[in-house]
This record gives sequence, C-alpha cells and structure tokens, in this order.
Amino acid sequence: MDTITKMNQLSFRQGLNSETAFTIKLTNSKFDSFAGSELFSKVESWVSANVMMNNKEVPVLIVDMENVEFIDSQGLQKLLACLRLMQSQKSNLLLCSQQPSVSLVFEITRIDQLFAVFPSVDKFINQFDKQGQGAEYLLAA
Repeated sequence: MDTITKMNQLSFRQGLNSETAFTIKLTNSKFDSFAGSELFSKVESWVSANVMMNNKEVPVLIVDMENVEFIDSQGLQKLLACLRLMQSQKSNLLLCSQQPSVSLVFEITRIDQLFAVFPSVDKFINQFDKQGQGAEYLLAA
C-alpha cells in the first residue's frame, strides 16, 4: 500500500519555495504502466485537493523508490506525466532511494537530467533542514 506522508520542515522555503514537502513511498517492486497509472491518479487527486482546499502553492512531492527494482518505459512515461503536472502547478516532483537497476534505466534514457534525485529521504531532509524533524502521517492510499 503506497502512503503519502507530510514532512514538517521549516526551512524548505530556502531551497524549494515551499514550506512543506510530502512523500509517497512506492511499495511494489515493479513500476510499470499499471503502477504508474495508480501513482499518476494519486498525484492528480492530491494536486486537485491542494488547489481546491488551499488555493495556494502545491507542496513538493517526493517519490521514495526504495522498493522499486524494475521500471519500464510506460512507468517512466507516467513519472514524466506526474512531473509535468507538478510543474504546471509551480511545484516539483523529486525522486529518492533508487535501486541501481532503476538508476541505470534513468541514466541510459537521460531522464535523470529531468528529475532531482536524492540518495534517500534522510539525505533530502538533511540538505534542507539541519534540525531533521520527523515525518507526520497524512494519508494511506
């Protein structure tokens, strides 16, 4: 079950033009068209809810890919669609914790140049928040 988690970070404004960031942890080892469509649907709903409720900027979304061992071209296409959606709302989609096999696919296709990729969620947090506050559970999908 993929989950979306709110990260309470006060210093994100400095680096990301956002006060908060959210993570979604992918739980399947395979990221293909089906998993990509599920992710896109969740991101689309989440963006719509943020726009309707806040009428402010959409927070940054971090996709934790720690469990993903395989990604195909359809999965890449869905990730790109999520990135375009987030950027259309003046936000961003970041990736972290890629397995070597997934990282290699990103490098070969040069899609790694389109995404900010972090080694782990912790390294992302440490880069933008030296206090390292914890994450708060928000939504289970």
